[in-house]
Amino acid sequence: MKEFQGCETVTSDPDIVVSDPGSKNKRSKFRLRNSKRNSIKVIQVDSCAIKNGIRCDYLLILPNKKELYVELKGSDVKHAVKQIARSIDLLSCNCQSVVKLCFIASTRCPINSTDIQILKKKFRKEYNAKLIIKNGEIIYNFDSE
Repeated sequence: MKEFQGCETVTSDPDIVVSDPGSKNKRSKFRLRNSKRNSIKVIQVDSCAIKNGIRCDYLLILPNKKELYVELKGSDVKHAVKQIARSIDLLSCNCQSVVKLCFIASTRCPINSTDIQILKKKFRKEYNAKLIIKNGEIIYNFDSE
């Protein structure tokens, strides 16, 4: 795994929430439920781990070899997919044993469900990653694994 000096924090909080600090309404957020209090690495990707070009907002690394890429977005979901794709290209270890889950929390998603399904399928094929797109807050339960 790559090092992210100065860009990562390690937390074992039971409820880990990341939101876009630049957002006025804070409607797009990602919440990781961690009641077993595992050590989770939270990497600030935007303007820290990746300083130039498009990139997602956060990367969370779980102890079970899962990488969670998080993009908090307004409504440009297609751009969010590109941001996550570039972040995977630059940050992922690309090991077969690593599972990549990608989350886009948007304030509104103007893409119809058929287009989203096509995007998800293409993303799975190109990046071996599952793409989850949802309006508002996304909750991921690490405890249920």
